[in-house]
Amino acid sequence: MLILFPTPLWLNSATFKRIAAASILFVTTVGAQAQSAADGSALFSSKCYSCHNIGGGDKQGPDLQGVTTHRTKDWLHEFILRPAAMNSRGDAAARELFRRFSPQVMPDQVLTQAEMNLLLTLIEELSRSGKMFIPEGARLSREIVPSDVNAGLALFTGRASLSAGGTSCMSCHGISGAGVFGGGTLGPDLTAANVRYRDPELIAILQNPNFPTMNSVFNGRPLNDEEIVQLFALFQSARQGTVASQTQTGVARIEPRFLLTGVIGLVLALVGMNLIWRKRLRGVREELVRRSNAP
Repeated sequence: MLILFPTPLWLNSATFKRIAAASILFVTTVGAQAQSAADGSALFSSKCYSCHNIGGGDKQGPDLQGVTTHRTKDWLHEFILRPAAMNSRGDAAARELFRRFSPQVMPDQVLTQAEMNLLLTLIEELSRSGKMFIPEGARLSREIVPSDVNAGLALFTGRASLSAGGTSCMSCHGISGAGVFGGGTLGPDLTAANVRYRDPELIAILQNPNFPTMNSVFNGRPLNDEEIVQLFALFQSARQGTVASQTQTGVARIEPRFLLTGVIGLVLALVGMNLIWRKRLRGVREELVRRSNAP
């Protein structure tokens, strides 16, 4: 026998309907905010974190903690999109930033208004809560083993090719132990990279190298998880052996290997010029001697 209970009156009331609607709206809003925060974090990790912190101190560019409280939204939008143009036209704040972080130059960013709003919302929320930004995925895929250091050095020098076809690090960067000449000089020496950057920062840079030159070189050719582990192991090893020899930011360092190469090259050039010069007038001297000995 089926017994039907009457529906409580409150379930049919307007009050209940309003409560249900408010609950749905609350859940939807919380979900949207969580998604927005996740999108902002992912965007900051890929576009900004190579040069900026939020609450972790200055890097290649300024720490962005609190920037939304002392710069207007319009100013920030314009500076993010066209920093060099603002500096050129004499904007005082832009000129001070360029002077302070010289020789680093912030490139123009290709971002939509929605993306910039996500970034500024993330900065504002972290600044208000006093939290530091840490990338969600800035961790190694596995533990480092001793063989990773040599594998990383092989990748750095180009003895082993990068899986996606990217250029070897040595083309632009030097590092201690990378051979007689140590590598290129287009980018900074990376011997102390693991000193200048905290572990999550360095891992995030290897995952998303958003410096202008590296961005063009590695666009569509990212490092895989194994390569990141091995290069990180190399930088960590270099740090442990050369902490005392790191140089101050902005101070030029004279590389002994280049100085020695220059001296050797100069000596060889002088010896070669001397030999060429001696042979150059040999015929003239022989003719003069022959004439002077003639009867």
